[in-house]
Amino acid sequence: MFRKQKALVGVDVGSYAVKMVELAEGKAGHRLVNIGMALIPREAVSEGRIQRPEMVVETLRKLATNLKIKPGPIAASISGYEVMIKKIEMPTMTEEDLGVRLRQEIAQYVPYQLDEVNVDYEILDVSKSRAKFMDVLLVAAKKEAVSAYVAMLRTAGFDPVVIDVDYFALSNAFEATYGIFADENIALMDIGASKTTMTIVQAGRPLFTRDVTFGGYSITHRIAQELETPEDNAERIKLGLGIENVDRARLEKAFVETLTEWTTDVKRALDFFFSHFPEAKLHKIYLSGGSARISGLEKFVEAELGVPSEVCNPLQHLEVDAGRFDASYLEQIGPQMTIGLGLALRRAGDK
Repeated sequence: MFRKQKALVGVDVGSYAVKMVELAEGKAGHRLVNIGMALIPREAVSEGRIQRPEMVVETLRKLATNLKIKPGPIAASISGYEVMIKKIEMPTMTEEDLGVRLRQEIAQYVPYQLDEVNVDYEILDVSKSRAKFMDVLLVAAKKEAVSAYVAMLRTAGFDPVVIDVDYFALSNAFEATYGIFADENIALMDIGASKTTMTIVQAGRPLFTRDVTFGGYSITHRIAQELETPEDNAERIKLGLGIENVDRARLEKAFVETLTEWTTDVKRALDFFFSHFPEAKLHKIYLSGGSARISGLEKFVEAELGVPSEVCNPLQHLEVDAGRFDASYLEQIGPQMTIGLGLALRRAGDK
């Protein structure tokens, strides 16, 4: 149950936009209090890294002002090159003993010195392959990157009391929307501007995480090249806007070539997953992120990967004040808000 004093605003800083989601306790679940997004200047982020933090700070401040969100505690997340997630097997022991053991042996699992990273872990379950062993999920994030990110959020007027990881925020949003599938492996793919965040979950726990270096900008850039049009216009065309006078054959060519490259990269990631879980089956794929709104994308993915696919809209089961929020707007932005909603579900004091 939500406690109002512990509710956090979910703040998702991507390479294309910043998103904010605020929830509260509803009559039968979660109630939407506030939601919105604002575009980040393109030069502010390069290759998934924030190069001009002052631009991101200004965007965060303006969005918070527009949404009437007061400075206060938030949950944010990190991802990409700065985070390493690994599932390891350890002898069965208490959580306290595990913490001591990991600090002593961290060099076996993380290619950094212990003083360079923040390390967290979670005991998942008893190992299925070895008696008297347990599966442990190990998360390591570079301290320098986390400190810089936290400092940027504080400069914008926020108090980042929870720093999550995109993979976990994604799975939290999915679980809150669709529930837990105990006997199925579900692939969640959030297609951002510069990368696709992918996690495969079973029974609410991550089995596999991977970033694929492909995002919505790759499609936009390819459309701009093929149709010889500015990228701002190509972005609109990508989302099905203003396409009346577009050469459909050339547009389809741009889509198919780019998306085929993406699904090839996704197949490589899935092959790596199956090499570690040879008897596993992938039961369904849920797509989110800005480019998940491309018409027919889920059908293309299903045909290419041979797995039933669906667009994830984490807003669909929230209690919503129809007088405040336009239903068509929420339907449009829903897939983009998945990580933000997953963050808004966090509470101060969460591990």
